[in-house]
Amino acid sequence: MVKDYISIDIENPNARGNSICSIGIIVVKNNEVVDEMYSLINPEDRFDINNSNITGLNYADVKDAPTFKEYWKNIKELLESNIIIGHNITYDLTVIAKALERYDIEVPKFNYYCTFNLSRSFINTNSYSLDNLCNLLNINLENHHNALEDAKASQKIFEYLNYNNDIGSCEKFKFESKISDNLDSKLETNINILYGIIKGINYDEIIDYKEIEKLKSWLEDNRMYKQYSLFNRIINKLEEILDDNIITEYERLELEKLVTSINSSKMYSESTLALQILNGILDGIVCNQKVNQKEIDNLNVWLKQNDYLKDVYPYDKVLLEVSKVLEDEVLTEEESDYILSVFNEIVHPDFNNDGNIDFEGKTFCLTGEFKTANKQEISKRLQDLGAIEKTGVSSKLNYLIIGSVGSEAWKFGKIGGKQAIAQELNEKGADIKIIDEDSLKI
Repeated sequence: MVKDYISIDIENPNARGNSICSIGIIVVKNNEVVDEMYSLINPEDRFDINNSNITGLNYADVKDAPTFKEYWKNIKELLESNIIIGHNITYDLTVIAKALERYDIEVPKFNYYCTFNLSRSFINTNSYSLDNLCNLLNINLENHHNALEDAKASQKIFEYLNYNNDIGSCEKFKFESKISDNLDSKLETNINILYGIIKGINYDEIIDYKEIEKLKSWLEDNRMYKQYSLFNRIINKLEEILDDNIITEYERLELEKLVTSINSSKMYSESTLALQILNGILDGIVCNQKVNQKEIDNLNVWLKQNDYLKDVYPYDKVLLEVSKVLEDEVLTEEESDYILSVFNEIVHPDFNNDGNIDFEGKTFCLTGEFKTANKQEISKRLQDLGAIEKTGVSSKLNYLIIGSVGSEAWKFGKIGGKQAIAQELNEKGADIKIIDEDSLKI
């Protein structure tokens, strides 16, 4: 009989399976529970709505929690020196291993028993799910998908199996890192944005310090996706190119060949994919807060090559403004300042920051994830102030409120589809106030 072990359960923020948003551990010595550990974990990753619906957790809950890198030092010795049990525990151990790999932390070998597999060997039932086994064995499972409660339930199931059966020797878990060739469709935006940024900063064939910083910013934002072969290749090469903070002519040409745009997708239309690239191009151009003749000429060529985007925002606006300043084929200093302000407003729009917002009888729509509370709580606060929630954006909308965490599902990187619609409607005469979370004094 196994007398000393730990029971563990983790919860995920999304379907990728390489990050953790909560962890629960039960410590058993001589068949007695001697300790319980529970912590929220900041996954430094997105929350999918499906996962949040299951766990009840989102970014607002974990924003001040330790990262797994920080929390690992609290549990490292515990996991390395004890037999680990859990329901379908190899999944939990794989997620832990992938989370460690994200932080370049060596993954130890683990000893484990899986209560799911043991139950299949010793219990006759139609379902071996955790909640069904708890019902069958009269185990109290108060809050399924709370990591600590699930760890407690797994420990009780193991206690039953361990006492009534010869469960044999524990198994060995050894993690083998695998890089996936199947790219998460939501990350296609990130690739096209980088493709556009590289085009934008390369348009004048000179890459300065601020443009290098823009590439570094993309690199840091996307390190967590190295388990995908495409990101792994791009990130490794970018690190090599940016290592000395100097981009030689040879490296500049290497950058041009680094990324191929994604032109077809299960998730995004052809025009959305092209607009992602345009957003990246504009971001690459404005990152050093200068626009020169070569950049505007090359952008004009791209616009003409992609004229199928006509009648789509912000393509029409960019084309109109570029055509204006190039009417005489020469970009003056005044025109350069003007077009820079236009591009900045598209890529980094100003928000309503005056703090004097009257919500009584006004309509609002929420987009992105919020750091101060979840969407339901934000919505309730606004409705308590007399505001009326709308799920979509129209010319009659009063306020579009943007969560400071954003959303990985946004079509255009740091700008979502709702914000793009609001900006387009405002261009046509609507008066939709776009408010960032930091300006929302509620």
